[in-house]
Amino acid sequence: MILPDLPRLIEAARCWARGSYSTEAAVELLIQHETWLHRSDFLRMGVEYAPAHYSGTSYAVFCWDTIHTGLSNGLLPCSNSEAAVLRIALSLAEGHPVDLGPAITRLDRTNLAHVLAAIRHAAGDRSAWVIAP
Repeated sequence: MILPDLPRLIEAARCWARGSYSTEAAVELLIQHETWLHRSDFLRMGVEYAPAHYSGTSYAVFCWDTIHTGLSNGLLPCSNSEAAVLRIALSLAEGHPVDLGPAITRLDRTNLAHVLAAIRHAAGDRSAWVIAP
């Protein structure tokens, strides 16, 4: 399957996640992280794109269990920080366990801010991603 360009993929992912705070938070965390959605191995393994038909809306469905299995089995090689962000997203979206202590100590300030925004979003604060000037 051919995936769309990144802006369309992001729009389709947000459309798919809409309505579930925790799924929205996980998807937005991966969007803001700016790594995973740029990786063809990740996209091939864990994202199914459904182009718009009658509804006019495209969806990018994240297969969280498949992504978790791929990460756990070494099929998505990455840095400790990248793995931490992905594991936190998996936990938010699908409840996959994450050892939070080691995960957050692997994050730089920017990614820690993204994770904190994701947690706030999952708790119902859709304004969490707005960055103050």
